[in-house]
Amino acid sequence: MINSNAAILITGATSGLGRKSALTLGAAGRTVIVHGRRHEAVDNVVHQISQAGGTALPFIADFNDLEELNNALQGFPNLPLHGMMANAGVISRQPKTLGQSAQGYDMTFAVNVLAHQLIFMKLADKILENGRIVVVTSGVHDPRNQLSRFARVPGPQWVDIEQLAHADKTPPESGLSNGFLRYSTSKLLNIFQARILQEQLSHLDVFALNPGFMADTNLVHEVPFFFRPLLKTLGQIVTPFVKNMRLSSTTAEDVRSLFEDSKWKNKGFAYIDEGKIKSPSSTALRDDLAAELWESASEIVKIQLVSKK
Repeated sequence: MINSNAAILITGATSGLGRKSALTLGAAGRTVIVHGRRHEAVDNVVHQISQAGGTALPFIADFNDLEELNNALQGFPNLPLHGMMANAGVISRQPKTLGQSAQGYDMTFAVNVLAHQLIFMKLADKILENGRIVVVTSGVHDPRNQLSRFARVPGPQWVDIEQLAHADKTPPESGLSNGFLRYSTSKLLNIFQARILQEQLSHLDVFALNPGFMADTNLVHEVPFFFRPLLKTLGQIVTPFVKNMRLSSTTAEDVRSLFEDSKWKNKGFAYIDEGKIKSPSSTALRDDLAAELWESASEIVKIQLVSKK
């Protein structure tokens, strides 16, 4: 059982799966730290959780700015942590022009990978014994994923960290395709992060969660325009009948289970798909790439913070 005084941090908790998960855990009486970048949106979720009888605290930070995030972490709520859900994520459709972070990194890499790397470095060791971490990845990390192929989302491409961090250092590609390639690659990197986290913090269970392709989240607006109307109109109807498609409310219940249910205790690292332990792609299981990503991302974060002192 969760320590009743221990909180669960959810990043990107103001919309989509993050919001549904925050409300679900809050309704179960859990203390939730609600992260978002806009005060109004965070306050709205905090209020909803309170109205349902739960307890929630705000955490405001822009994950597209490592300096701001680091400053915000100085005032992080002084509560014991049962765990965290690394959920915040973006797709930058024009990474070479509009898609840069405050520090000049590719936005998708900055938000999906670097910001969570900083969160892990600052907060993971504050999680109580037998705590749990849920890192939201995606089925698009695996080139074999049928739905991502149908939606024309390219599989991940491992290149050196400099190219991942800086869009202008990669070979020319079309804006939209490049953006989706970076997104699928970031989801592969999230699995690497989850695996190394569990190696370093063996007293915790760390789950890489594939939430499925959710027709009712904001990421749907980033799919190719010709596929968007189908998802908007038929998404909730066809979801129960299409493999790899789910509603955020269904996956949010999986999240609650991962944090609360005893059946997930002492699992170490596990890749979760449709509520079951499955195997990720063969690339996601490569120890050398996981170690390289962790070391390089940590170094980028450290250099960025030191340069601002």
